[in-house]
Amino acid sequence: MPASLLVAGKADGGLLLGVLRELNIEDVWVLHNDLGDRFMLDPVPDFVVGVLTDDENSPRSKNKTFTNGEVSLRLGLAAGRGVPALAIVPPTAKMRSPDPLIMVAACDVHVRQALADHLWAFTATLDFPPPSSAPPGPIERGLENADEYLAVLNQLEWGSRGFGGQFERLMGRVLMSAGAAVAETKGSLGDRVDLAFVPSGGSTDIILVELKAGHLSEATLSGAEEQLQRFVIERQAKYGIVLYHDTYGRSLPNRHSTPLIVRMSARELIQRLAGEPLPKVLDAAVVEAVGRM
Repeated sequence: MPASLLVAGKADGGLLLGVLRELNIEDVWVLHNDLGDRFMLDPVPDFVVGVLTDDENSPRSKNKTFTNGEVSLRLGLAAGRGVPALAIVPPTAKMRSPDPLIMVAACDVHVRQALADHLWAFTATLDFPPPSSAPPGPIERGLENADEYLAVLNQLEWGSRGFGGQFERLMGRVLMSAGAAVAETKGSLGDRVDLAFVPSGGSTDIILVELKAGHLSEATLSGAEEQLQRFVIERQAKYGIVLYHDTYGRSLPNRHSTPLIVRMSARELIQRLAGEPLPKVLDAAVVEAVGRM
């Protein structure tokens, strides 16, 4: 999978190159200035990544490294040729994508785990259908086989061998069936949360998931929320979800939400997905969580 990497100013693309290699993307053409412009889209890469700097006011070096504007311009040129592009911008930047083919990730290029998560999220979206420049039409249906997933959830036997793994695999399948790109984070994304997912095509929002199942208590779920909140901040994700399944069948909503964290039962998620698409379900859950703060 060939790619082009554009680096502005003094931004360091070394760590990013290492992460790309871990994602089995080794054919990368790195450009720091316009001397390599003829190679950026010839041959046409599968995608282009641009790294913007937070030190835009520093004087240009003798080799005339790219400014943020020059990198952004080239990302636009790539999108105009139909090539997906990712802009990695400082977390404090307020940049919006000017084109459906250009995704924006607010991420510190020096934080390896955050960088790995955002690059995974971008490359995962390459498997989605190409985005259209026209506004998307409304999605009328949610999870078609919600009843089947609820039946499997009801049959999970707490304390049985592999109970936790069964619950994790089930929720991963639910999210994928609802249109998300899902990664089990015990692989390239680390091993401190259970799942990470991108909710839909055209999005690089990373949502981390901590799974809790069994005979649960408020203390257990609150502790999971506090831990997940630290990981969300550290990895610069959008937010996190503590997804739980109480084997007594109890609903255990939190009265006061933890910032950046949503708590939801697996049963509630599946039931909501039976009638609404995943992005809409998540948006509603976030609004409800904010309302409890």
